Amino acid sequence: MYVALRARLLQRRRIRWFLVEARRRVYAIWAVWGRLIGFCPCCSVRSIQEAPAMVESAADSGTRAPAAQPIKSLEELSDRTLLLSPKHEFLKSSVPLTVNFRSKRPQLLVCHDFKGGYQEDKWVQGKEGMEGYVLWHWHLVDVFVYFSHSLVTIPPPGWINAAHKHGVPVLGTFITEWAHGASVCRSLLASAEICCMYASRLAELAFEFGFDGWLINIENEVDMKDLPRLHLFVQHLRQCMQSQSPNPLVIWYDAVTEEGRLDWQNCLNEKNRFFFGDSDGLFTNYSWSEYMAESSANVAGERAPEVYMGVDVFGRNTFGGGGWNCNKALKVARKAKVSAALFAPGWVFETNQPPSFEVAQTRWWKTIQDCWPVGRFSPMRLPFFTDFNRGCGARVSVEGNVVSTQPWFNLSCQNMQPILKVTAQPQNSLEVNMSHEAAYGGGSCLRISGSEDTLGLVLLYESYVPVKGNRFHVSHSVLELDNLNICLALHVQMDSSRFLVLLADEEAFIDVPPNLQSCVVKRSEPISESSGMWLVRKHILELGACTITQIHAAVYSHELDVQKLMSLFEDNDNQITSKLSTQENNFLNKVLLGHLRISTEPEHDRDLPKIVFEGCQSEWTQLSETSKSVSLTLRWGLLQSHVSNGNCQWVQYHVYVTKDEDSRGSSSVSRSDPEFLGVAVSQAFVVQDLLVPNSCNTLNFHVQAHCACGLPGVLSPACSVDVSRSTHQDWGSGSDPSQLLLSEHAV
Repeated sequence: MYVALRARLLQRRRIRWFLVEARRRVYAIWAVWGRLIGFCPCCSVRSIQEAPAMVESAADSGTRAPAAQPIKSLEELSDRTLLLSPKHEFLKSSVPLTVNFRSKRPQLLVCHDFKGGYQEDKWVQGKEGMEGYVLWHWHLVDVFVYFSHSLVTIPPPGWINAAHKHGVPVLGTFITEWAHGASVCRSLLASAEICCMYASRLAELAFEFGFDGWLINIENEVDMKDLPRLHLFVQHLRQCMQSQSPNPLVIWYDAVTEEGRLDWQNCLNEKNRFFFGDSDGLFTNYSWSEYMAESSANVAGERAPEVYMGVDVFGRNTFGGGGWNCNKALKVARKAKVSAALFAPGWVFETNQPPSFEVAQTRWWKTIQDCWPVGRFSPMRLPFFTDFNRGCGARVSVEGNVVSTQPWFNLSCQNMQPILKVTAQPQNSLEVNMSHEAAYGGGSCLRISGSEDTLGLVLLYESYVPVKGNRFHVSHSVLELDNLNICLALHVQMDSSRFLVLLADEEAFIDVPPNLQSCVVKRSEPISESSGMWLVRKHILELGACTITQIHAAVYSHELDVQKLMSLFEDNDNQITSKLSTQENNFLNKVLLGHLRISTEPEHDRDLPKIVFEGCQSEWTQLSETSKSVSLTLRWGLLQSHVSNGNCQWVQYHVYVTKDEDSRGSSSVSRSDPEFLGVAVSQAFVVQDLLVPNSCNTLNFHVQAHCACGLPGVLSPACSVDVSRSTHQDWGSGSDPSQLLLSEHAV
């Protein structure tokens, strides 16, 4: 039976291999024909879907670490070079934008121009080492633009995944500049059909890679005769985006005027208002004044929030001076009731602002938050999970257990970041930081420090989470290092009433006055689980239909006085001092918060996915007499996708390897412990230059699926690679797909 099933798998691979090659040739012929007749093949062949290749060889870059990249020419854009490349599947984002509505309030746009783009963030599977720019103040950001000076800047999937988890749309950039840009525009706008074709290509890229729109930056002179087609280009792009997304964004940068001149207006006026009408917003240049912000609002009328006043954080001819004075410009924009666009906030990292990036970043965003209040909620749906992972760490942990001690950087692993606003009585002191000293999941946790008589609240999230059922489940993990205790506090709205729900440990000392009816204390389940050093507390709440509006951590040293805690919560003027920790503290008492999960389903009530490996193809290099290395691409599928009432999907995959070696003087085989290789957000993973001792005879690759609510599945059966065959197998680009190494558990 196994032989028959193996033959069927091989036959299926040959067929799909043939389909890929046939599709490539059809697209090539179609693209040439489309250019000859001035027709847009993108709009007419949308129904032709790419058949995914099963395996690529080393010559096709299948065993090279996948990296995001821009498109540098119109030819690449027209020919779909990137979409047809083997790395296409790796560049797709895995997290859809679920909170996708347009607000009429002023917005804060962040344009990420960092060292020319595509730095550490380009590595789709992450990289070794923790160094890299990370953004964790997503609660202040409404729109995120990934920027570089290449013709077409496609956001790396790590940024798309991180932003979407926080409900923030992501835009790519289309830019032409100076003399070369003028030449590109002449080709781009050669005819109505051609400019519509290129607009369709941009919309297709956004759809395929999962981002939400474009910043259009035409920063060169445009011939007067081409201006109607430039308007058509923007209009058609917007139409194509609207056909595939409910709320896309196409934003125009203030550079070219209605006469085709390169003349930055620094505001919305008669010279650029028609481009504003073609698009969803205007990103102004930076040398504006208070009067220009007000006049822009007057010209825009009801669309005033769609005017983004540019603020260059590097301070190059920008209103307010940039740097630590960006808040001056934001206050003026806020007063005029227009939006703002922060250009290059990575300035904090690039200029090495003292004393450290962690502290300087927090201080800088604190100046932004003080003048630009939070205008939206996160989270807004269940299940909700966070392990406070910032997308980097000194180690990798899974449910409290360390699986790798190698430092890493991978933005796709970032989870929902907290607000971290501390409220405490004046005589008390309480501070909060993100910490990499330990982790329940990923690479970081929340560290709360205080004095011996500490009592306070840490606001984690401003939320709007409707709970439709009668019951929901809450779990969190703590690591109590000293005499400091923590419990969760949920601010809940039910009909017209609001109250605080304290999720306390069974053994916690809590003083609840009998007359205090506005607070509900829920003890944890009789048994709390231990996971590594972490204590996991679980609660079941039966409150009926309600809405969770805030999530706090209540911190106390000895006994929790609920009366005083409620005073802290309710009296914001007299007793509360709010501070955001901006430096390393020296408090002796500390407690770590590892994760937080809220779901309508019990944690054990999940269907486990059945993972089926589709094969792998390897490239070997002999390093010495005692070792060699292997590079290969693993692919797998799910026979049973997990779909639950809580909408908890399998969204991430951890990849491991074990090595079988012959025991000396014995016929038995010893197997090593699982070695963590990395994280995949698609159902494929590139293993590059894995060191293999010559004593190893078999490599066994395993995949562990993780669902959106942070719960891992079990390790899959092995995809086994016979190392002994590596000495006489030499596979290249012309490999016969029937010669692939197959998993012994492929069915």
